[in-house]
Amino acid sequence: MVDALKKLDKKFLIIAGCIIGLPIVLIIFLALIQSCGSSKLTYEKYEDKMISSAEKYFKDKDMIPTEEAQLSTVKLSELVSDGYIKSTESSLDDETCDGFVNVRRNGSSREINNGGYLSYTVSLNCKDYNTVHLVDKIKENITTTESGLYQVGEDLIFKGDKVNNYVNFFGSFYRIVSIDKNNVIKLVKSEPDIASRVWDNKYNSDVDHSYGKNIYKDSIILEYLISDYENNKKVSKKARPHIVAYNTCIGKRDMNDNSISKEIDCSEVLENQLVSLLNVSDFALASLDPDCNSTISRSCRNYNYLSDVAVSTWTPNSVSNNSYEVFYLADGLSTYQNANSYNEYNMVIYIDGNELYTSGSGSSSNPYVIE
Repeated sequence: MVDALKKLDKKFLIIAGCIIGLPIVLIIFLALIQSCGSSKLTYEKYEDKMISSAEKYFKDKDMIPTEEAQLSTVKLSELVSDGYIKSTESSLDDETCDGFVNVRRNGSSREINNGGYLSYTVSLNCKDYNTVHLVDKIKENITTTESGLYQVGEDLIFKGDKVNNYVNFFGSFYRIVSIDKNNVIKLVKSEPDIASRVWDNKYNSDVDHSYGKNIYKDSIILEYLISDYENNKKVSKKARPHIVAYNTCIGKRDMNDNSISKEIDCSEVLENQLVSLLNVSDFALASLDPDCNSTISRSCRNYNYLSDVAVSTWTPNSVSNNSYEVFYLADGLSTYQNANSYNEYNMVIYIDGNELYTSGSGSSSNPYVIE
């Protein structure tokens, strides 16, 4: 009798276990089937695949840029048609998408050992999703009435004293000066180099003195900038692939022409530079004071964030009236002095605005982040 009861208990436990356990097993089984059967990607993962596919595409097609600042582009439709990536319809269940991948050669003029860096940027545009680039976030707040980002000709320029234009660039802090028509962003170091530097101190036979020569491309200040770029403490190796080679405006100015003109500053350029300096016109263009109508107006220091940045800083522009004087920014205006004088300087770099937006609002406490 006891043995019969024990057998009955065992049967009961087995039946009860099956009743309770089978639904659980069934749920787990269905979940596994669902997860294994799902091959859809997130839009962000698909962007990653676009870049990895483009890397192979550019290599196979011999389209990898070899020259400084050279850019190559492949459309998403080409990647799909050539079999480098599955379509968005099959990978995302979204047939509305198009896009492209760019690759740019950066830094080859300085990175002699490896020919520079390749920088990839991606853009994916769908009905319900668009890649958010850094420049997209910055352009959200274009204004015409207060401190902020203004359209000036073909450029976008930050004006005023209360502007959200801070960038944390791999641990170094910069301010956004402007954005050009190709979405290249001009950044200036928020703090000057601690050591004062001479612009140039060569012997000048025109004046029979070591006043220096005001030729930027041959200047000592340019040598300092290049040294800064190559110094890992000031521009890290992680940051360098993101710096775009750009044409530095080194035009000479008549000392009697005080017009606020970028065209004068850019009447001559030094091509494909990785580092440069603020131009004469940059300071005045950043002011919102209506009385800032010339580069020597002290009103230009008003409502101007650069008043706190360019306290006493060299420019790459020099005087056209002689061979030894150069312009610098100080006390809210531009002026000139002998090239063998000493001033601080704020490094200027350029980055591609199509960098993916990571975080930040551009404020001093929450800067845009590039890493």
